[in-house]
Amino acid sequence: MTSRRKGLIVLAVQLAVVLSVAVKYAWERHACPQVWTRAGQWDPEQPLRGRYLALQLRADGCGLPRDEKHTNHYGVNDQMLANYSWQATTAARDGKLVLVPWDERTAVPTEWVRTEEGVPCERMTLGDSTEFFVSEKATLPVLKKGQELWALVTVPPQGPPRPVELAVAEGKEFRVLQLR
Repeated sequence: MTSRRKGLIVLAVQLAVVLSVAVKYAWERHACPQVWTRAGQWDPEQPLRGRYLALQLRADGCGLPRDEKHTNHYGVNDQMLANYSWQATTAARDGKLVLVPWDERTAVPTEWVRTEEGVPCERMTLGDSTEFFVSEKATLPVLKKGQELWALVTVPPQGPPRPVELAVAEGKEFRVLQLR
């Protein structure tokens, strides 16, 4: 077998791997539920990040147990405080992104969620950030006071939610951003 033929075989295998990922994501966008959820934008200080926005997605965690098993107590300035942590999976229910307690017999945990005492349960931040690609021609969003960033996410059966679109909400106005 010539080196040229070997090179073409390696190229074909690499193309098949890349195309399989693209097909999987396209299938998930078509077949899996999509919901709008609040998002926070942050800069992880990665110099080679490119045109990506790092997003912290928020989900409804009101169904997560707040018992001793999930509570961590700590002291600050002679005051005892608590925070909570869970392993959870994400799901789309009633048009919202929700956190479901992880059941080791039925699901793979996709998120490690932590929250402080007093944070509303419907605005829990997912543990890992996700990145959203922005085209070179698009203007990056700069939020003003009173505005919130929202993300339309695909919720696959396994794995973290994947953002599809972004929007800015201000009061009752909801404007989808053209970032592609």
